Amino acid sequence: MQPYEHVEKTWGYYRVFYENGPETKVKELVCNSHSKLSLQRHFDRKELWFFMEGEGYINTLNSGDELVRMGPYRQFDIAFIDYGEWHQLVNEGSVPIKIVEIQYGRKCVEEDIERKVL
Repeated sequence: MQPYEHVEKTWGYYRVFYENGPETKVKELVCNSHSKLSLQRHFDRKELWFFMEGEGYINTLNSGDELVRMGPYRQFDIAFIDYGEWHQLVNEGSVPIKIVEIQYGRKCVEEDIERKVL
């Protein structure tokens, strides 16, 4: 992937700003209003989300596979996503959410994703 490549998704888009080998990647995520990412987890990377604009929630799963909502997260808030932790960004507002996502770990690739449908 070329730095600054703009990748459109159903929920918005992302752009890669920086990569340092396979272990570190910095992206911008933009989640459109009234949109959400898939419920997902990663096994080879952790993520740190810095909320630049907007307000949203992060859904996760508890040990009983029940959906748990965290937040709201607002401008300048930070969320940490560990290896194997289910997470889903949710934007119920009318303003897009802009996040700087720092990925780090063994391998920061788009293929390191498992999605879950409830």
